Amino acid sequence: MFFFSIQLIRRAWYEWFLNSHLILSALVLIALWPHSSSQKSAGVFLLIGVGVWTVSTVIHWISFAYRNFVLGRPFATATVVNERLGDFLEVHVVVPRPWRVKPGQFIFLSIPKLGVFTGLRGHPFMISWWEYDQRGLMLSLLVRSRAGFTAELNRHVDKPLQAFIDGPYGLQHDFGEHETVIMFATGIGIAGCIPYIKDLLLGYNSCEIRTRRIRVAWELKEQSR
Repeated sequence: MFFFSIQLIRRAWYEWFLNSHLILSALVLIALWPHSSSQKSAGVFLLIGVGVWTVSTVIHWISFAYRNFVLGRPFATATVVNERLGDFLEVHVVVPRPWRVKPGQFIFLSIPKLGVFTGLRGHPFMISWWEYDQRGLMLSLLVRSRAGFTAELNRHVDKPLQAFIDGPYGLQHDFGEHETVIMFATGIGIAGCIPYIKDLLLGYNSCEIRTRRIRVAWELKEQSR
């Protein structure tokens, strides 16, 4: 657990981090039960913890089913567009049940075709752009191609893939009260700034905010043509 808690290692082997975390958590519960069963108070606290986890898991899966299963509509589809943005990939996700997207939101994306241990587990990505068309809601994600899930995505360019989404999650920050907004980003971090820029521009055009100037400082480590 300590090995995978290091941020650099967790980013490089994200799937191993998820699977080992789940397995070790289950082993801890199994190891604790024989020791807590002889002491009534310890057993009660252990059962309460398991019960809270069970209730939260059921609520989570109900929300997951509500977001992904809609009668008369296909599942979500994820498509990696052909144009590369430096080391980034742009992924378009069409979701079956639209919602009002807000800046600061992110989703967990899973694509079963990419592998049992790789594609079935949800991977977090910031929503960098969104549009509503005849198909419903289309989300745009900026993804840095590394290893595992993102490497497999890089091998399926322009191929619509069945996907499942979990979310949205995240908190929105209100920048519309400021006349000047300055944003800083490094590399893929620009994905978190773009939704706020879009929201501020929409608010400016509808005269709903005070913001008049937006300044963005984006640092890139590599040059692109």
